[in-house]
Amino acid sequence: MRKLSLLFFVTVMTGIASARQFHVPAQPVSPYADTEVSTNVVVHTGRTDVREVKLHLELEGTPTNDLEVAFGRDVNTNGVLDVSEMETAYGWRAGRYFVENLLSWTRAEECPSATAMPGLLDIDMVQYGDSASWRFTAKCGGEAAFAGFAAMPQSAWLFSRDWDIMRVVRRGAGPATGWVACTLEYPFSFIHVR
Repeated sequence: MRKLSLLFFVTVMTGIASARQFHVPAQPVSPYADTEVSTNVVVHTGRTDVREVKLHLELEGTPTNDLEVAFGRDVNTNGVLDVSEMETAYGWRAGRYFVENLLSWTRAEECPSATAMPGLLDIDMVQYGDSASWRFTAKCGGEAAFAGFAAMPQSAWLFSRDWDIMRVVRRGAGPATGWVACTLEYPFSFIHVR
């Protein structure tokens, strides 16, 4: 009976996945419209096995405010995602949602519809099979968006497992209501009993 209990315990523990959640609250109001406020968050160190990424941005979306999240590698290890280290950005800019590859200078934009709530962006990325491609789904204002990305597995520029830092940037002199939540899910943890 004792051996069966131990075997049951080990079996249950192998099914536990690990996740890391970040919540970046509203940032301070800038006194000038042309000034930006940014926050850097270390995503992980020494892990390259992210399987799913969920990103949520929420703000009072107007044509004059921006809230964006950039991802990349902190190559110089200064704890800040410098402009030269940014690879991909997601967010709300100048009254539109966007997904941007900063390495190739390509950007896709979506305008909110009349029925959508401007300023809500939900992105879910799941690794596709064993490759470096990701399945990408997005909702802008509660409505499906970026259909071109959702139609097929995408290349690693949408999210790279090597990225270790994210930077949240807010621009505009309006009320500081925007916030960002990010969840990274890793594969199952395994326990070896000898």
